[in-house]
Amino acid sequence: MSSKILSKELKKNYTRRAPRNTCPAGGFAAKLQNNVYPRAPRNICPAGGEEEWEEKEMKKRIMSIFMCICVMGTLAACQPASQKKSTETKSTQASNATGESFSPTNEMLNTLPEEPIGEENEFEGLQIALSQRNIAGSEWYEQLVRVAQLEAEHLGVKLTVYDGEDDITKQMGDIETAVNMKMDAIIVNPKDSSGLLPAIEKVHNAGIPLTVVNSAMSEEAAPFTFVSADVENSGYQGGFELAKAFDEKYGWKDSVKALVLSAAAQEKESDLRRWGQINGYNDYMLEKYGKSNLDIVAYQYYNWQPEPAMTVTTDVLQANPDLDIIFSACDGGCQGVVSAIESAGKTGKIMITSIDGRKSVLKWIKDGDKGVASTVSNDPRIMGKWAVYLAAQQASGVTTPATFNVPNTCYTKSNVDDVYDPDSTY
Repeated sequence: MSSKILSKELKKNYTRRAPRNTCPAGGFAAKLQNNVYPRAPRNICPAGGEEEWEEKEMKKRIMSIFMCICVMGTLAACQPASQKKSTETKSTQASNATGESFSPTNEMLNTLPEEPIGEENEFEGLQIALSQRNIAGSEWYEQLVRVAQLEAEHLGVKLTVYDGEDDITKQMGDIETAVNMKMDAIIVNPKDSSGLLPAIEKVHNAGIPLTVVNSAMSEEAAPFTFVSADVENSGYQGGFELAKAFDEKYGWKDSVKALVLSAAAQEKESDLRRWGQINGYNDYMLEKYGKSNLDIVAYQYYNWQPEPAMTVTTDVLQANPDLDIIFSACDGGCQGVVSAIESAGKTGKIMITSIDGRKSVLKWIKDGDKGVASTVSNDPRIMGKWAVYLAAQQASGVTTPATFNVPNTCYTKSNVDDVYDPDSTY
């Protein structure tokens, strides 16, 4: 049975499921064979038939739209002058576009992680700022910045990188400095989804296009283009494959004891990964057995770093020597987890899922001796170069999408050979 922690988590988040592919013909067995993930349950059409239901739904929608228009009119009349000015600024930014919309070609989408996207000197002379939440001590952030710089150099863009040093006050100051320097575009990898809003407002007031990369920002920071993987879906895939691997090895257990390693408190990116992983695991069990056996015995943060992940995993293992599985929010955490498990003499006895697709973790999956069942690609190199390229497009007056998702393939023992490269830089 699920623990109180799980019950609280699912009450709050279980309906927030990541998108799934449609189950193929042949039912659940075919779905597992083809690595296709289940679709969220649909509403059942009420008595009276589909036509009557659709007619009722249409009436509801029309009434909702009418009410929204009335409310918006009332709010506009009562809107403070400062708020009107902010709204007008955002609208002006949108109207400054050339009318051209960016649509990537297949050739662009299929470039290798460190291969340039655009043409050489395509945006020569542009100045773009990258406000990075932190760099030192994180291989992931270092790779994002490194390849962002390569793309900028190829495009003829001068990229100024600011290191927030994991300090939200410093990152706010960095963004304000970039605004004062009248950058053509600003890229932000935020430490906090809403804590940077005062600085972001200054970006919009200055009419500077904004791109957000990797970590999600509050919708209040809009408009911006968000470059990331669909991390809730990534978590879902990994959690589903963890459940599948555990089931194939051990069969049904009434209680599967789990440690949830969530990266950072009050961070949307971290929350989405966790929700996805838990929902993916539960959906597998619910589909196959009609119930879930997940028992979350501990829930910890590790700030995206291997060392804290190793420390908290060691503590949890001492209190719960019969731990079965671990959900890790990223491969950096997974590295710390594996070290803790090895020190406890439990290598291969605890199964793990993670997100990022790092070379070291892919090798563990390939070798099959560390207990890592799955990881999902979340390549910082791809994010870094696309953030720069889309920011350059914005600075040139081209309309870019609100969300640009990079690939997030799930890797397990069945397909890891297709991607593992011992010579990869990441």
